[in-house]
Order: sequence, then structure tokens, then C-alpha cells
Amino acid sequence: MSLAKFSVKNPILMNMLMIIVFIGGFYVIKNIPKEEMPAVDMGAFNISVSYRGVSPEEMERNVVNKIEEELQDMDDIDYISSTSQEGMASIYVQMESSANMERAWNDINAEIDKVKDLPENASDPYILEINMREVNSICSVVISGDKDDNTLREITEDFEDDLLKIDHISKSESSGTRAREFWIEVDNDKLNQYGITYNEIKQIISTTNSNTPGGELDVGNSQYLVRTMGEYSSLKEIQDQIVRMDENGSALRLKDFTTVKDTLEERETIGKYNGVNGINIQVFKKEEGNIIDVVKDVRELCEAYEERIPNIRAEVRNDGSIRVENSINTLSSNAVMGIVLVFIVLFIFLGWKNALYAAWGIPFSFLLTIIFMNFFDVTLNNLSLFGLILVLGMIVDDAIIVLENIHRYAEMGYSKYEAAIKGTQEIMWPVIAAVATTISAFLPLLWMEGMMGKMLGNFTIVVILALTSSLIECLLLLPSHVGEFGTAKIKHKKEHKLHTFLMKHYRNSIIWALSHRTIYIASLVLVLIGAGFMMVSGAVKFEFFPKSTPKTLKINLETTVGSSLEHTNNVVTEIEEMAMNISQKDDIESIVSIIGSYTNKFTVELSSNYASVSIDFVDADKMQYDYQDIKKTLITNLANIKGLKLYKLKETTQGGARSEYDIELKTFGDDIETLEGIGDDIMAKLEMIPGLEEIETSKNEGKSEIRIIPNKEALYMNGLNESTITNTVSAALYGLTISKYRGMGIEEYDIILKADESQIASFADLQNIKVRNKRGELIPIKDLASFSINQGYSKIEHYDLDRKFTVTAQCGFYNDNGIKKKRTPSEVIEILRGSKIRNTKGILSDFEARYPGYRLEYGGIEEQQNETYSSLGLALLIAVLMIFTILATQFKSTIKPLIVMSALPFAFIGVIIGLFVTGLSFSMMTMIAVLALAGIVVNDSLVLVDFVERERSEGRDRWNSLINAGTIRLRPIIMTTVTTIAGFLPMILSTSVATEDWKPMAVAIAFGLGFATILTLYLVPVLFSITDSMKALFSKDKNISIKEALKDN
Repeated sequence: MSLAKFSVKNPILMNMLMIIVFIGGFYVIKNIPKEEMPAVDMGAFNISVSYRGVSPEEMERNVVNKIEEELQDMDDIDYISSTSQEGMASIYVQMESSANMERAWNDINAEIDKVKDLPENASDPYILEINMREVNSICSVVISGDKDDNTLREITEDFEDDLLKIDHISKSESSGTRAREFWIEVDNDKLNQYGITYNEIKQIISTTNSNTPGGELDVGNSQYLVRTMGEYSSLKEIQDQIVRMDENGSALRLKDFTTVKDTLEERETIGKYNGVNGINIQVFKKEEGNIIDVVKDVRELCEAYEERIPNIRAEVRNDGSIRVENSINTLSSNAVMGIVLVFIVLFIFLGWKNALYAAWGIPFSFLLTIIFMNFFDVTLNNLSLFGLILVLGMIVDDAIIVLENIHRYAEMGYSKYEAAIKGTQEIMWPVIAAVATTISAFLPLLWMEGMMGKMLGNFTIVVILALTSSLIECLLLLPSHVGEFGTAKIKHKKEHKLHTFLMKHYRNSIIWALSHRTIYIASLVLVLIGAGFMMVSGAVKFEFFPKSTPKTLKINLETTVGSSLEHTNNVVTEIEEMAMNISQKDDIESIVSIIGSYTNKFTVELSSNYASVSIDFVDADKMQYDYQDIKKTLITNLANIKGLKLYKLKETTQGGARSEYDIELKTFGDDIETLEGIGDDIMAKLEMIPGLEEIETSKNEGKSEIRIIPNKEALYMNGLNESTITNTVSAALYGLTISKYRGMGIEEYDIILKADESQIASFADLQNIKVRNKRGELIPIKDLASFSINQGYSKIEHYDLDRKFTVTAQCGFYNDNGIKKKRTPSEVIEILRGSKIRNTKGILSDFEARYPGYRLEYGGIEEQQNETYSSLGLALLIAVLMIFTILATQFKSTIKPLIVMSALPFAFIGVIIGLFVTGLSFSMMTMIAVLALAGIVVNDSLVLVDFVERERSEGRDRWNSLINAGTIRLRPIIMTTVTTIAGFLPMILSTSVATEDWKPMAVAIAFGLGFATILTLYLVPVLFSITDSMKALFSKDKNISIKEALKDN
């Protein structure tokens, strides 16, 4: 029994299947996890170590080098990069795309465990496996108000505790808070007076403040645990700690020469929201859960805090749920509009019942796709939602082909049951082949390498699942519904005027094309050349990542090296006030500032002269002013900010990531000073190239540092070692964590030993800090070490264990003999490297000869483009081979697949015309659309060729079989094309930011398909006739002309 007959003979089963899918689909929609972006595993780890008060060079030597040396022995590592800066090190490990991440996690932990000689006061390495869910928060909450720091800290801690009680929230990360600490501030004058050292205080506190188990005691039938309870339970106990007894029996206590206080850690950063001190909390979601519901719960918690605590504001910003809602609304509106348009088109050609059958397949296919997504652990996110939006017009194509063929049989007088069975059975394999070719076009996207390939994985899976669902619907449910609910017998009615008009003019035009094949082919080739010229001439611009309107403009800034946190805060306050008072201020939603740090990719750069100011704009749909005008205003006003040394602008869109730099030149070697000199040389050369702007280097002036060089002989003679000086100086300046305070609660806080800040205010104060030697004498550290003042580095970067220095630039416009031109990254790279094809020498082609032992790598957007081109080129090749294999299997021929695929290169004409008309650029998304077109445009050709074969099997001659097949397939070809384009129309016409990134793909597919359809109806018959003519040259059969063939009809 054929599949069609099974469907028609089992209507109850088919109806139950439909009901199950609808009920199950709506259930899954309600419960499927919803998030902004999929949790793409980035195949990387980040290792961070903090070591307070240590210079970048010390971090490099004592931390980074040791960790990197262990990691380099791991398998499947692509590269290791690191940044050493004051008090912090960050090591980024990128794995090969083929790496097993679970095994890599175990391996990296094992290698880190081998590093045994990290400095005593350095933190344990913290390892983070990076995926989109770990680095992208679903929203952030800013808590601000007229409260002191301690109160804000307590409110924030309570808020974070309540946040974690909300279902599906995995973690929260706050910045701008200061942890509670207990300080023991030493009066150095009294310390010297009493003859006590920092090390002695540390020893007394660490040994006294502990609870020690003493074993078990059996008393009769009872057993007791024994513990010595020595931990401090109050601030007073610390103050009253006896340090020593004098000869008169009097106790010397800590409070006699120190100040012990319950306070907050020293301020390293300041958080602000709209100019008011605040704390920023990043909120992260678990894999399961609905981002819309979770953020709603977060908002309700914010409202509850504002009601409960006077003068407190808790505001949600960077709300990812809004973008997900926008995508869902776009899908819903596009689906409704698509169903209406499909119904209208089919109503015109096939009547209202058939239109209803086809339109009904759209929600069924969507719901079945959602069910499949749940099985494949695909969440409802912006990428999967776009996949659903993209296939909206395509999922009805196969149903239209089947339905039109059933309708044709019904018009021929067959009963509704026979028409459903014969119409479906006749077209089943061509339809399966057509869907398979479309899937084959998308399938290679799953094999794309790099981050782009991983991001497109969700999108590709959804497209494939949706096409599969539509195939199930058209081959199983559609025949059953037509057989059960269709009209018993169709009375032959007059064709629709539009159909009659199209049939008449198509027949005349195809006869002309077949009679003038050379002219027709030559015309197409000329048009194709013209489309190529439009690309080369710049009529259609090429942009790898077209820049959409940013949601946030982030200003990473630096004040003069050595500036205090307060000074940098004053500079930031000026910037905030300036931004809040520009003429376009109504388009600014909020301003969030962090003083003391800024983020660079996955690395947090810490320094008192660093800050970031993030200016959030209202949605692009609601902006009253042009973004570029706002940006120009801000840049102009930044030039007038006093104390601002330099700044870098970073734009964040609502869509996805954008390449950070157009040009990125990375140099590698051993000596930092040499690398800086090379960087200056490269920078000077880049400044000579017209059209380059924002030319910068990674060179950042570090703080001046006092270097203490221990005298090993003096230390030995006094029975001391280097750690004596290190611990003493650390305690005196930054403070040394010597123990923990728990009190009566479960929380624990650091006990910090440090000097009174007012007593170490000069170079001499530092030199005169005393330590006790083996003879019990107090001697200043200047007798044990020499001192020098040197210029340090703000950070030291590595790449694969080599030191790295970077020069970056952005491409802009330049004047070429009065003509304004846009400089492209590829042009710049050619100027720098030279070209073997053009036999030109680049201005950096002699780099290795000039700088032996150092190497240069080219990066930036050009590198991304080359990687993507390579992956897409391979994907296109695989897609074409898969499509050819499917067609060759279907037709059992190698020539006919080539005829079917002949429309592929000419679809490019429609893509270029579409981009030119809409003013869009040829981008990476357009290239993916071209890849998708490879599978879509062959569908009509496939069925058309199949009908040519059927006509000839029934005895039609070579010419009439071509004309008749085109005439018979005209109606379904037009319907499938119009409905597919109709599915893309809402996105093409939309002005919403939610569709901005995806519009080029929609335009390319819609216009490419439209143009390819016209070609299919003419090009396929023309090429078929050419192959017929070539076969006739070697055949004994009479080769009749088209005029002779038409005389007999």
C-alpha cells in the first residue's frame, strides 16, 4: 500500500495525529526554554588569578608563565593568550573545534593542579568554561540611592539572595560593592616603641584565632567531642588580644598600638547609574526556564524592594527578554500575514477549500517543528526564531505542489479519493527530492567552523526540522484531508482570468525563447555580467558585517597614569553630565559607569585611572535623532573634558557581535621595548595610508614602581629571607590577610593587617619599616635591600607563550582626485603585505628581514572574512554535490541534474537587483542566503523536468513536451514562488530593529527566487532543447524543428 493510499484510507489516524501535534505543540511552546541567544559552547576556558599589589611583570613571571608552561602540553589546544596586569592575570585557552570539552575540562584542571609554586598570597586559579549562557546575562539590575556604602552592600547582598530564590536563575555577579572586612591598622611609631614587627602580629593572630578539635572523651555511657574554641566572637576580643607581657606583668594588647575596626574593603571601583552611586548586578539564567517569565519575576522583585526600602531604586537594564518577545511577536505577525497571503494566492488559483488545506499546514508544521526542537534540545531563541521566520514561506511549497496536482486530477474527473491518491503518489518522489535539495543547501552550515558555525547551528537545525515537518504534513495529512473533506466531484469551471492570461502569454513567450535560443542565452549571460559589474562598481556595497544601530555606546577611558580613583571619578562625572545635557539627550535611556576598571573582551582591566561609561539608547525604532549625529556630538564634547587622557569607543548592538577592528596587526617576540618600537613603526606606516582612522596600539603607560632588591648576603647574616621583606611591605602598604572572622554567624570575613595610611606617605617611611633579625634586633628594611624607581607596564600580553603587541585601525573614507571613496580592509592588507597576483611589494613585506626573531600576524575583520569565505565556499561545494547526487538519483541521469541546476548562477542576478533596490549591502548573511538559494531554486526546475519526462513517456515530441510541461507546471510554480516571497514580505518591509540583521537574507532569497523562477520557466526548456539537438546529431531519428512540431498541434 502506497503512503498516499494509507493516508486516505486512515482519516481517523491522520486526524488524531493532527490533534496530538496541536495539543503537544502548544504544551511545548509554553514550557520550552526561551532565551535571547543559544548556549553555544565557545570551546574555550578562561583562567583568572588575583594577586593584590603585584606589578604586571611579577604576575607574568610568577603566575602566567608557570601556568602557560603546564598548559602547553595539553592536546587539542588551538592557542593560548594571556594578559598580566597589576594584581590580576587572565589566561584564555581556545580549544580546537574537534576537542572533547568534557575531557578538556578534566585535562585543564589536572594541568593547573601541577602548578605547585604559585605565590603564597595569590588566589587559587579560577577556571571558567565559556559558553554564551555563562558570559551573556539575561539582564542587569542597578541598585542606587541615597545610602552609605555599607547599607548599599547589605541591600545588594539581600537582593542577590532573593534573586537566587527565583526559579531558573543560575547566578548573579555584582560590581561596585565592597566586602566587609576587619582591619588592624598599625601605628608604626608605637610599633617601633614597643619593639614589635608585622610578622609577629600576623603570627599571634593566625595561631590564636582558631577552633581546634581535641578528639573524643568517653564518660560512662556518654561520648563527647572535644574542641578548643579560640576563634574571636566580637570586635572587642580582637582589640583585647594580648601580644606580650612586660617584665612588670602588664599586658600589651593590640588596642595599645593599633586601631581595630569593622569596616569595608578599600575601594577599588565605583559604580554609578545616571550619575548616582550604584551597584550593578548581572543576572544569569539556567538552561531551562523562560527568559520572559524570569525577567518578569526580577522586575517584580525590584518593585518589592523599592516599596519596602525608602530612597532606593532597583532598575532593570539590558533586558534580553524584550528582544526575545520582539522576535516572537515578529514570528507571530509574519505567520498570520503569511497564512493570509497564502490563502489569498491559493484562493485565486485553486479555490477556498484548497487554500484552506494548504494554509492549515503552516501552524501544523510550526507546532511539529517546536516538538522536534524540544527533542533535539534546541531552545526558543533569536536564532531559532529566525529559522522559523525564514521557512514561513517555504514550508507551504511542497503542500502547494501536491495540492495543485490533486486538484488537476480532480478537474480531470477523478473522485476526491482517487485524486488525492493519484495526485500525491505521482508527485511524491519529486516533492521528496525537492525538500531534500533544500535541506542539502542548509545542511553544510552545520559543518562550518569557528564561532559563526556554532552560532548558525541552532538556525540550521530549525530550518531542517521545519522542512521535514512540512514534508510529513503534505504527504500524510494533506491527502487524508482532501480525501475526507474535499468536494465529491469538481465541476469543470472556467479558469481564473489571471491564470488564463498567464497561460496564454507564457505559451507564446516560451515558443519564442525555444525558437531563439542563442539570443535568449546570450541575453542572460549579459545580464549576469551586468550584475557582476554592479558589485565591482560599488553600486551594491560589500560589508561583511553591516553596522546596525547600536543599543549601547561604551566609552573605555583613561586618565593620567597614577591618577587617584577620586580624580577619575570626577572626570567621569563631567562626561555623565555632558551626555545628559546634549541636545539629543531624549534618545539616551540610561548611563552606567564603572570607575577603576573596564572590560576588554573577557579580560577585566583594573587601574585607578581606568573607567567605562556605557550610554544606553532607546530602541532604534523610537529614536528621534540619527545615531551617527549623537555619536559625533559626544565625540566633539569629549575633546573638551579636562583630565581625559584617551578613550576608545565600543558599540554593542541588539543583534550579535560585531568585529572589533577592521585592521589588527599583531607582533610577537621576547622584548617588550623592541615590540613597542616595532608597533610605533607600524603605526607610522598606517598613518600614511589614506582612509584609515582610529589608529591605536596596545601600548599603555604603566605606573612608576619602586623596586625593592633584597641583599641576599645581608638577609643571610640576619637570619632572614626574601619573604620577610615581602610580607612586611605587603602588610604595611596594601594590607595582608592574616585570618578570618566568623563571629557568631556562618559568614566569614577577612582580618587585614595594615599600616595607618597616614604613616607611610613617603619613600623614607617605606625604607624605615622594621623587621626583627635572628638576634632579636629591629632593623629597617633599607639595611637589607636596595631601592630603585622604574617605569612599569600597565599590562603584558602573550599569545602562545610569546609576548604580543597589537596595532589596530578602522577603515573610513578618503578623497581620491575629488572622489570620496571607502577604504576596505582587503585594500589595506594588500598595501601592507603586497600581492603575488599583481606582483606588488607591501610596505611591511620586509618585516622579518628588518626584525629578525620577531613575527607579524594579520587579523581583524579581514581574518574573519577569510575564515568565513573558506567555510562558506566548502559548504556551497558540499551543498552542490549533495543536490547533484539527489537529482541524479531521481532522474537516473547526469545531464538532467545539470539542466535543473542551471538556474543557480542566474539567481545571483535577482540577489544583486534586490540588494540594489533596497539599498542593502552584500554581507555575510547574503552569502548564506545564496547558499540557501542553491537548494530552493532547483525545486521548480526539478518538478518541471519530471513533467517533461512524463509528457515524453506519453508520446509527446521533444518540442511539445517542453511547452506542455511548462504550461502544466506554470500554476504551481507561480504559486510556490509567490507564497515563498509572501512569507518574506513582512520582514522585507519591516522597519523593526528585531529584523534588521536578517533582512539582507530575506531580500536575497525573495529576489533571487523570484528571478530564478522566471528563468526556470524558460531556461530549463531552452537547455533541455539544446541537449535534445546535440543528441539528435548522433541519432538516426528525424530531428524536427519547432515549427514542424507546432504544425501538428
